[in-house]
Formats: sequence, C-alpha cells, structure tokens
Amino acid sequence: MTDDTITGPYSQGEPPPEPLPMIPAPAAEPSSHVRDLADEYHMRKIARDAAKQTYERHQAEYDIAEAALFDAIENAGLQSIRTPAGLFSLSDLAWPRIEDRERLMTWAENEAPELLTLNLQRLQTPLREALKDGSELPPGLGFTTSRKIRHTAPKG
Repeated sequence: MTDDTITGPYSQGEPPPEPLPMIPAPAAEPSSHVRDLADEYHMRKIARDAAKQTYERHQAEYDIAEAALFDAIENAGLQSIRTPAGLFSLSDLAWPRIEDRERLMTWAENEAPELLTLNLQRLQTPLREALKDGSELPPGLGFTTSRKIRHTAPKG
C-alpha cells in the first residue's frame, strides 16, 4: 500500500537543491568569505520561499480537489470508488472538542464518571454514539470534523 500524500515541494518530481559545499575561508579576506556565505544564504532563502509558495498553491488545489471528490462520492451514495489510479475511500471522522469544561465535567460526574479525566480519546465514544443515533451531545462538548479521502494506489 502506498500513500500519495504531498509531503513537500519536491514530491512532484523536482529534485531538492544540492547541499551547500563547504566554502573554505580565504586567508587574506575573511569578510569576502562571509559575504559569499551571506549571498548563498540569501539565494537559498529566496528559493525556499518560492518553493513554499508553490507548495501552498498545490496544497490549496489539492484541498479543493479532495473536497470535490469527497462530495461527489458521498452524493453518489458510495463509500469508495476504484479507478486505474487506485481505491479512493471516504474517511469522515468527528473529533471531540471541549467547549465548556465546567458543563462537561458536571455531565461526566452524573452520566459517565469514568470520563472524569476528560480524555479526548475516551470522549470519542459518547460523541460518535450521539452522532450515530441523533441524540444530544453531552453539555459542553462540541466536535471538529475531518473529511478526507484515503487513496490506496494499485499494486504493481
């Protein structure tokens, strides 16, 4: 199984820059050596900033494409679709977020004392149950959604 998630500006086939060679310090003019290093640093900074802008543009385009694919798969009543590029599956998760700690603690004392340490991982159970059966969330608990596509490339 491979993951085609973009991991940086060089993941699109562009090779990373060559490592900086060690520029020996000339004996007579140390200030020109420092100037050369400063110029090299400046050029690398400009290249890095340009790569970051390219990456951010690609990430924004990727996010738009992911949202469109997610909605299309969902609107078609599917959970996944297989194409020559691989399997694309919906991954629609909800993550608990404490909005009112005091109200949530009161609820936990009465309804779920095992949660009194208010561990977000343990709050996933009452959150997902409420979302599944349409019941109210515990007071003081909200959630954040994560709508992503999982892509598994074909083998071979």
